[in-house]
Amino acid sequence: MSHEGIDKLAHLFPHCFFRRSHLRRPLKLGIHEDIIAQHPELDRTLIGRGLNAYTHSTTYWLTLTAGTPRIDLAGNLAGEVTLKEEEHARRKIAKAARRAAAKAAGQPAAGPVAKCGEQQNSTLDAKTQQRPPAVPPRLGLAGLRAVAQARRARLVDAK
Repeated sequence: MSHEGIDKLAHLFPHCFFRRSHLRRPLKLGIHEDIIAQHPELDRTLIGRGLNAYTHSTTYWLTLTAGTPRIDLAGNLAGEVTLKEEEHARRKIAKAARRAAAKAAGQPAAGPVAKCGEQQNSTLDAKTQQRPPAVPPRLGLAGLRAVAQARRARLVDAK
């Protein structure tokens, strides 16, 4: 994530960009061009990375509900989120949740690793080569968040 880009945008446009993700609001469509128009001296790559990091998170996607106002660089209203955009955001949230859950569940078990130029000992008895019983792995914070967001998305879809 490009914290540097987000920090720069939050410094230049404090009514639009927020470092704390829970304060974020839907941005005006085409805001990238507005930033370049106001600050042509800025590195376009930095702007792009900052915007990408800002808008490609589940906390931002959760703000995209139909009818929610979008804001411009000054924090003024600049359109609103459509139902199609909300549905797209829900799909992204669900996909991120599935990825996080799969990552948390699919961590390969650490086993003996052969060093470069060395063969593994094939005479180890079967007990030492067996993996431990299949126990669901404990989810980290990212996994728990993803599962909670997926649950929220399912509840919203059920309504």
